[in-house]
Amino acid sequence: MPNRTKQMNSDQRANLDAMVLALGKTMGQAWSYYYVLKGIHEGSKSSPRVAEQFPWLLDQIWRGAFDALFAKVGTVLDATSSTFSLPNLITLIRRYGNAELRGLIPEAEVCLSERGGALEKIRNWRHSNVAHRTARGDEDSFFDDNKMNLNEIEGAMDRLDLAINHLSWHVLSIHSDTKSAFEPLADQGKELFLAASNGLAGPAESISVSSQVGRAEARA
Repeated sequence: MPNRTKQMNSDQRANLDAMVLALGKTMGQAWSYYYVLKGIHEGSKSSPRVAEQFPWLLDQIWRGAFDALFAKVGTVLDATSSTFSLPNLITLIRRYGNAELRGLIPEAEVCLSERGGALEKIRNWRHSNVAHRTARGDEDSFFDDNKMNLNEIEGAMDRLDLAINHLSWHVLSIHSDTKSAFEPLADQGKELFLAASNGLAGPAESISVSSQVGRAEARA
């Protein structure tokens, strides 16, 4: 494909490269947390005894992964100056690019301008409940207004990936698959729940007997 950055100087190209690399890493981390959540969700459904046995632990793991996911996706959406984010990638292309490159921007901006959808809810969670502890974020109405399921979150993240790759491919000839490498985490989560479920019946007694045998052998 034609080199559309030939009108840029080396510093400008390096700034774009750094932005796209950082966005790829952030989205990869976000997908890893998403699939941890999916593994917990599906594992809890397939092995409910585990969820019943360890509700507090699993709730804390869920909350930690949830906060990490929304912190990372929220960063990608953040328009704060100097942040590695989609809005600031758009700013760089608008600043450095010619008319052809600037013509790519509206398609990428579509996902940023949606109102009432999953991406706006992610922004709300990140601002009011994750990055900052606000009074609004503690209200029951906040949870009602911003509730989402995993499918909605996945769809929002897919749209972000598409927007970033739309720009990075046409400007830099870079396409990043930030998602597929982390998909196995969901299956590992389910397998972990299954293993825990299989071990719930009598593991303490077995461990105790083994320990006693070990101690007896040591004394001998």
